[in-house]
Amino acid sequence: MDKKILGPAYKDVAAKYAGQDVVDQLAQKVMKGGGGVWGQMPMPANSVTPEEAKRLVQWVLSKK
Repeated sequence: MDKKILGPAYKDVAAKYAGQDVVDQLAQKVMKGGGGVWGQMPMPANSVTPEEAKRLVQWVLSKK
């Protein structure tokens, strides 16, 4: 939750996107993967439904 391992800590993600309407955008990154936002290590794509991705993103963004 609060420690960086390969990617950012969830609380850091929540802080970066606080007050922004980014759930749909971040859900797409969860499903398709991405990189360059938090360093060189890319985030792999995850095999989840759009609804699951949105719930995951909402959960991460709630970690303050």
